[in-house]
Amino acid sequence: MRFYEDLDNIAINRLPQRSYYIPENEGAYTLLNGRWRFHYFDSEADVTDSISGWDEISVPSCWQTLGYEDPNYTNVNYPYPVDPPFVPDRNPAGIYEREFNVENAGNQTYIVFEGVSSCVFLYINGEFAGYSQGSHLQAEFDVTPFVKKGVNTLRAKVLKWCSGSYLEDQDFFRFNGIFRDVYMLSRPQGHLTDIEVLAEKCAITAKFSGSANVTLCDGEGRVLETKTGQDGVSFAVENPVFWNAEKPYLYTLKFEAAGEVITIKTGFKTVEIGPDCALIINGVPVKLKGVNHHDTDPYTGWYQTDEAILNDLLLMKSLNINTVRTSHYPPPPKFLNLCDELGLYVVLETDLETHGFVTRVCGYGYDNDNSDWPGNKKEWTKSYVERMERAFERDKNHPSIIMWSTGNESGHGPNHYEMVKWLRARRPGALVHCEDASRLGYLDHADVYSIMYPEVYKNEAYSKEQNNRTVEGYLTNPENKQPLFLCEFAHAMGNGPGTVLEYMDFCYRYPAFIGGCVWEWADHTVVIDGVPKYGGDFCEGTHDHNFCCDGMVTHDRRLKAGSKEIKAAYQNISASLNGTDLTITNLYDFTNLSEFSLKLSVMADGETVAEGDYTLDVRPKESRELNVAALIGNVTGCRLGAYLNASFTDKNGHEVAFVQHELSVPKQSHEAPREALALTETEKTIIARGDGFVYEFSKLLGGFVSIKRNGKEQLVSPTKLSVWRAPTDNDRHIRKKWEWSDSDNQSGENFNKVFSKVYDCRTDNNVITVTGSLAGISRKPFFRYTAVYAFFTDGTVDVSLSGSVREDCVWLPRLGFEFKTLLENSRFSYFGMGPDENYADMRAFARMGLFHSSAADEYVNYVKPQEHGNHTNTKELAFNNGLTFTGYGFECNVSEFDSLDLSRAGHIDELKKNGAVNVRIDYKVSGIGSNSCGPALLERYRLKEKQIEFAFSFGLTKE
Repeated sequence: MRFYEDLDNIAINRLPQRSYYIPENEGAYTLLNGRWRFHYFDSEADVTDSISGWDEISVPSCWQTLGYEDPNYTNVNYPYPVDPPFVPDRNPAGIYEREFNVENAGNQTYIVFEGVSSCVFLYINGEFAGYSQGSHLQAEFDVTPFVKKGVNTLRAKVLKWCSGSYLEDQDFFRFNGIFRDVYMLSRPQGHLTDIEVLAEKCAITAKFSGSANVTLCDGEGRVLETKTGQDGVSFAVENPVFWNAEKPYLYTLKFEAAGEVITIKTGFKTVEIGPDCALIINGVPVKLKGVNHHDTDPYTGWYQTDEAILNDLLLMKSLNINTVRTSHYPPPPKFLNLCDELGLYVVLETDLETHGFVTRVCGYGYDNDNSDWPGNKKEWTKSYVERMERAFERDKNHPSIIMWSTGNESGHGPNHYEMVKWLRARRPGALVHCEDASRLGYLDHADVYSIMYPEVYKNEAYSKEQNNRTVEGYLTNPENKQPLFLCEFAHAMGNGPGTVLEYMDFCYRYPAFIGGCVWEWADHTVVIDGVPKYGGDFCEGTHDHNFCCDGMVTHDRRLKAGSKEIKAAYQNISASLNGTDLTITNLYDFTNLSEFSLKLSVMADGETVAEGDYTLDVRPKESRELNVAALIGNVTGCRLGAYLNASFTDKNGHEVAFVQHELSVPKQSHEAPREALALTETEKTIIARGDGFVYEFSKLLGGFVSIKRNGKEQLVSPTKLSVWRAPTDNDRHIRKKWEWSDSDNQSGENFNKVFSKVYDCRTDNNVITVTGSLAGISRKPFFRYTAVYAFFTDGTVDVSLSGSVREDCVWLPRLGFEFKTLLENSRFSYFGMGPDENYADMRAFARMGLFHSSAADEYVNYVKPQEHGNHTNTKELAFNNGLTFTGYGFECNVSEFDSLDLSRAGHIDELKKNGAVNVRIDYKVSGIGSNSCGPALLERYRLKEKQIEFAFSFGLTKE
């Protein structure tokens, strides 16, 4: 057994974990980030004391992002055999070296690593000074005996794997190196060691060892009181201002001891579970509108700069997120400092996940009672408990933390319970989160009932136990006595997530549903030559493809439609319209709506006809009615639609909430009476000819093969009826029933290889009637239909489709007409839901309006190309060539890419334009959901009806 495989060697000379702080006095803190000498060894066995040919790299960093080894993305599987505590004999190592200066040899000198993967051997001036594992946990070493005044040499040997790697099987790219800050502290003899600050019951108490002068300041920096204490002080605070995520008020404690200055911020906050299982913060029921956050950067891996961390948190706040779960390890300390200051509730997880034990034998199984699991083994107890201890002790002073988590997807055994017992003894009343305990029925081992990706609604076909794992089932079961917290829901992979509003509806309906955290914040990628890469792109031994691209924002932190859908679902203001009364409800917990500006506007056919600005005094959890008769009265009719828009913005002009209501006003038609157009026939085609247009319809294909405007052809391909869309990541399961694939040519309806059959095509005056069917290759027809086309002298064509879907056919991806037109026709306008792509279950953020776009602007560059660019409830679609479609709420899609090309491409650089504008006019497109990991798409959002009736019109306007 090697040193780093021995469970008795999880730390040597590492100091007991203390609370995070950095002394502020001059000379106390020396950041050692920067350029270091570095040498990479393929195997730790090859490491020698004498190294020549050093490279130079930046610290913090991950050596895989700098060209030493390829990255490896794996979700569940360990990237080595499951044989704990042993790791592969060929264990790569990185040797880091640099000099540092010690000015005051009379002080105590410490070296602090905020994050090293997987373990670090520390050497000072050639002498072994300490060892630590626990990649995302702080390691501090007292190196006073090893340093001298002046220049000293620090060497760190970092190994790819150690016994602790078995506890770090999180769903992310596997990186190594010194990936967080490393620094030296020079501290006087007799300095304070640990400091614990508690703000409770009108008092702020600080506990420490030694003597210190302590000054308390309020949130504005005003000095309230100074005290001198031995081992602690306590300040009475009259009428304290409480901290919460909406109003993050912080008090400051300044400690002066032995010539050293330390500042710690704190806040008054109470967290408890109410008698109705509500989460009560500062006496107020609160809903957690959260997201899971991994530390990830497409260029630097696990290392995020301070600016990147701040940007992430500010972006979260702008999306109405109030909670972050630190999946699945403690974040950098600066992350939590910013959560305190900006206002975000934190579910703090320790660095523990052993998910790969479910696949240690063939298959997948949570055989939690099996002795293979380290959580059940006595020799692993110390490794488990110290990870909870180190996480808590570092971060115990943060007011933002509302729950402490034992980790993620690790089963639940005696060692987990030892972690829970340690925490409860260390801080009585602290809320404990453990999804595995909930999953396995150890309900008294956690304070909330936490589950992942449950279905929303009960199902009559389910057992009582199965229904208890649905949101509705759990909340309506009187036997359940814990708050429901969805530590992961709404899997945001690729185009998505959809079906978020349904969760929030139950959240507001039931006090016991305290909220949840979307999985997850940002796509994990490694960008190579401008192309974001994922699992399988690096010759890994095991990988999980693009399952790491599951963020509600992209790897470079751009918003997508799913980001905005979550913002809309999480927004803290709602409004309902009853006649001329608009009822506005404040869903904030601690904020009056007087802090926001309300703009009401009335829009008819895309034009604003009236608007007004308001400031409303509405206290949290209350409502107010606003009569809008004067505004609505400005519109008496419309052609396409009229709407009342309510937009709430903060003092910076950022929109925090938007609500739109359709107005019941008469629809006006300005169309002149139309005259039927006589048709002419040839052997193969039917011709419709009029002033400035010629349409040619194929009897064989049952669709248009030519549309000419003023003699110029507009079609690049014939029109056709189709059902295929490029699968999204969230279609990854249902697509097996949809498509033909090389690996499985028997399970699907083969919608991606459809044959169209025309049984009959006949004309009667100005009407063409087609009867036909669609069938996947090797399958019997799944759709039999009649399509009717009526032609008029003004160039308009009324299209109606009626048909039936085979009873035993799976629900369809979509159904409608598609064609290709000239690239020069790429600009268009539409009256429908926009301006971003939207789908049946992902359009809470969208709004009805008149929008202008182009095929290029509709493209959404998901890491893995997929379906995108849809618009629901479209009333009119008009191209710059005069081709116009009108209807009563069809769906449309305009793209530079063909859906089959999108289906085949694995990366953005593999996607090629086909030189045309690809257009879809759809009866319906199935919703998005989050079934890449979450539940199956709700039936209400599936195109599952068996009888289809669809109608629209199109025509060519004259130049």
